[in-house]
Parts: sequence; C-alpha cells; structure tokens
Amino acid sequence: MRMRARLSLQNLNTFATAAQTLSFQKAADRLHVTPSAVSHQIRHLESRLGYALFERYDKRVELTDRGRQLYLDIREPLKQLHQASDRALRSPEDRSLALSVAPVFATRWLLPRLKDFRTQHPDISLSVIATSTMTDFHNDGIDAAVRIGDGHWPELQSTLLFCARTVAVCHPDLIHRQTEPLTPEQIASQPLVHNTLYPDQWRQWLISAGVRPPATLAGIEVQGVAQVLEAVQAGDVIGLADRHFIENDLRSGRLALACNHTQADTSGFYLTYPKAQSERTALRCFEHWLLAQVHGAQ
Repeated sequence: MRMRARLSLQNLNTFATAAQTLSFQKAADRLHVTPSAVSHQIRHLESRLGYALFERYDKRVELTDRGRQLYLDIREPLKQLHQASDRALRSPEDRSLALSVAPVFATRWLLPRLKDFRTQHPDISLSVIATSTMTDFHNDGIDAAVRIGDGHWPELQSTLLFCARTVAVCHPDLIHRQTEPLTPEQIASQPLVHNTLYPDQWRQWLISAGVRPPATLAGIEVQGVAQVLEAVQAGDVIGLADRHFIENDLRSGRLALACNHTQADTSGFYLTYPKAQSERTALRCFEHWLLAQVHGAQ
C-alpha cells in the first residue's frame, strides 16, 4: 500500500506563527530563526501543497483564502500539541518561574519586595522580565505575567491584584507655593507631562474629575511612567501616575499630590497565566505571596 505524503510539523508550526503575526520577521523572532528560514519553510510548504498561502507585499504579507483556511484548521491542534509538550517538559514540582511584567510594575512595586519572596521561598528560581510587550505564552517561554486590563483573556487564569488609581503628582515645591492643592480646573491650565504610551490619559483624567478638557493641553511629551516621574521631579510640571507606584515617594516627600482627585479605573493589574499551569508549585507559591503583599500594602 502506498503511504500518503505527510506535511512537516515544523513547516506547519512556522506557517502558523507567520499567519498569527502576519510578519515573517516577527515569526522569525518568536521561533529564534532568521526571516529567510521562515520564508524557506513556507515556500517548501506551499510547494508541497501546490498553492500559495500568503500574498507577499513590500513590507507585509497577507493570508490567501486557502492559507486562512489552513491556519484555522491547524491552529487548535498545534496549540494542544504545544501545551502537551509544556506539560511533559515541566512537572508540577518544577521550582523555576519566568515572570513578565510591565517595567513600572517591576521597578516601583515588585522588585523592592522580592527580598521577602527569596527569604520565604529560597528554593524557587524566579526570573523577572520587564517589558511592555504583550506576552505570548506559547512562544516566549514565560510562565506568568502581570497585565493591565479587565481580566478577561481567553484561556488564561486571571487574579486581580489591584485596580488602577490615577492621581496627579508634582514636585513638592510646586504645592508649597499654593495655599491648598490645585483644583482639576487649575491643573488643566498648568504645564503637563504627557505619556505618549497613553496619549488620552490627561483628557480621561480631567473628564473623570468633571472638567471639560481644553482643545490644547500644554506641556511636554515623554514615553513611559518612569520618564513622567523623572520630569515631574526635575521641574514645574504635573504628571499622572498610579498611586500604588508612588506611595514611597509621597511618604518621603520626593513627590506630592497636585490635586485631591483620584481617577478610579475599571481596569486593574492582574496576575495571568495559562490554566494548564495552575497546578505548578512554584506558581502557586508566587501567587500566594503576591496576594499577601498586595493585601499588606493596602
């Protein structure tokens, strides 16, 4: 009996990664190969199939109709295969944990507390990756992540750490010149620090305070909360930050609240991880410790 030809699982996996990202470069980054290797594997797969899977343009690719159908057919089986592989390679008693967190969460909340975690769990090897990039649990080698959002991510277990509380902060000297904290209306006319990662943040904060934002909000632009706080500490500008990340600065007098208004957001910071990881001892220990730290800080 003549055996039916089989498609290479490696080529299918490469195709699925490229189909998910719609980029040979991004697929190469995830698979830790070169873009030319991705292109070669997909060409080989197209040759075996006898039809094109992608429409190729100068700086992008798009799935053909048949390519889209193949991706839909193999996406779930490949995901199950990756999950089975992860379970086989990592036992529940594995004492290592790779954690992805936003840079501001890492530097201003988590890292100062990690000495206590190491004291309580010296046998757990914790690796913290501070990045603003959304975690791909199937390809990044990450076990858990701290994300900001509404807590609804398909196929992930999400545990709320705390809800966002955005406040206006400034250098203490700016407040000392006033007889009382500024009103939101007054703040709208002050020089502000704008975080380019959240371009509408100031307008949303003013609206939450019942103030109609002016057409133009004066100030400077920086990228990221860390730069916002550096700008605030260096000059007569006002910035926005989550209060959870500046409590030590407020207590020490390095920063001051410019206004009494707090924007209570419906979004929050969540510890997230694939549900298949939920029984891992290292992850359970870290989650228990993390929640104890959150409740202790409130």
